[in-house]
Amino acid sequence: MSIRAIPAIVRTAAIVVAVGAATVVGAVGQAAADVEPGTYTSTTWSGGIVLLQRDGRVEDGNLVLIGRYPIHPTPDGGYVDLFPGHRVVLISDGQGGYAGPAYFGDVVIGSITLTPKR
Repeated sequence: MSIRAIPAIVRTAAIVVAVGAATVVGAVGQAAADVEPGTYTSTTWSGGIVLLQRDGRVEDGNLVLIGRYPIHPTPDGGYVDLFPGHRVVLISDGQGGYAGPAYFGDVVIGSITLTPKR
């Protein structure tokens, strides 16, 4: 491989990573759908096993569980950074609830569901 090819490979890899990140979190400037305010049952899953189930709520653009976590709107729901490196994606299920993957860095480590309390 020539020395001139290496910068092109690095540039291509950076573009692929940027496009992938934009796909996961939603590109800036797209229409956004808010996660609806209300009370929910929050369920955290990993490997098909319930790790934690608790009451939660969405108010003032925040997911309120143990703390208050800002919800960043995306076209189909939103995402929440619970702590550095740990993100959950909330995708509308069309029934008033939300479900999506949970990430640690770029690795899917489980999932989350928000089921509305009626």
